[in-house]
Amino acid sequence: MLLFSDKEKQPAQIAERILVITDHPEVMESVCEQLAIRNTGEVRQFAGTVSQLEKYTESGNVDGVIFEVGEQDDVEVIAGLLELHISRSAFQIAIGKQDSLTRADSFMQHGISYCHYPSQLNAIGALLASGKQTFRDKNSAIRFSILGCKGGIGTSRLSYHIAENIARIRQSATLLVQGCGGSRNLDLISRVAISNEVTLLQNNFFAMYEEPNNAWFFNNPLYDRHQCVVFDFSAYNASDENIENILTHSDSVLLICDRDLSSIRVAKKIIEANAHLQNSNNGIKRLYLCFNQHHPKINGEVIAREMGDLVGQQADIIIPYLLKAGDPSLSLEVNGKFRPILESMTYLLLGKKKELTQPSLLSVLKQRLTRKSD
Repeated sequence: MLLFSDKEKQPAQIAERILVITDHPEVMESVCEQLAIRNTGEVRQFAGTVSQLEKYTESGNVDGVIFEVGEQDDVEVIAGLLELHISRSAFQIAIGKQDSLTRADSFMQHGISYCHYPSQLNAIGALLASGKQTFRDKNSAIRFSILGCKGGIGTSRLSYHIAENIARIRQSATLLVQGCGGSRNLDLISRVAISNEVTLLQNNFFAMYEEPNNAWFFNNPLYDRHQCVVFDFSAYNASDENIENILTHSDSVLLICDRDLSSIRVAKKIIEANAHLQNSNNGIKRLYLCFNQHHPKINGEVIAREMGDLVGQQADIIIPYLLKAGDPSLSLEVNGKFRPILESMTYLLLGKKKELTQPSLLSVLKQRLTRKSD
């Protein structure tokens, strides 16, 4: 099902869902009073700071955010956190007790308006109602790249379920793009016919195949019609130029490798390339490593700890082997024990911490006794 036409986008609507972030009750009360006076819409409150947004699960589903900042807060860090947690089309207004034009300009360079508290509180409602925010590109999608360091290790299936989770968690349009060098098997995973056109899979979840003439191209205007874009790329057959392109244009990168030394070699190459790029401030800061144990260990193959020693970075996510031997038809099931692993992987890419909780011995015994009694 094709969803997009060539018609121009309608102008942005007045914000209806405003998130207010502050850990000071008096500031929260003052800001909410200003919003209530202007009837700006639904006001949501988060008693905390921007650095604690990982605890607020609905942060991606707002039209505007007003947050308090301290004099020592780093603007770059705050802008990066908002970029991951808040929809890029949302208005962003910082309020602080430092009355400084330099401070205001540093926020404006990131497309964030700044108001002094309390003298400029009256300006908050006007900023939201105006529907304008200088220097902010509202159509710039967040880009996640899932890189398979070897063929046949479940990269496409992982990419599919990660993109599906992002669409559900953020409640915003998410596009999954499978690179032209990949397996082109998204139709088998999703059970929906997919082509080089944007196709609806589920609510807020879309997919398409990358066209060969646009391979490794991140600036396709079509991508910016979505809040998030997840790229499923085969890194083992990518050139050094393509790897650099990924590391330069992605907001988060997840490497998928397995017990095979060839996949570990590719992962090490990408990690070293990123370290080199970081020396010139071009490398990605959020690069994660997934060790997928999708088959039983064979003599001579490495374990997770050995893999971490070889590449110089320990695995952030380890997927255990849980499938029955001789059943390779599905490389990953999303139910049962795999569900929390996928959730943790998704939250990791989104900059939200969600620890995997292991069931206690008592709970395991209770489950077994219950099954026997049934």
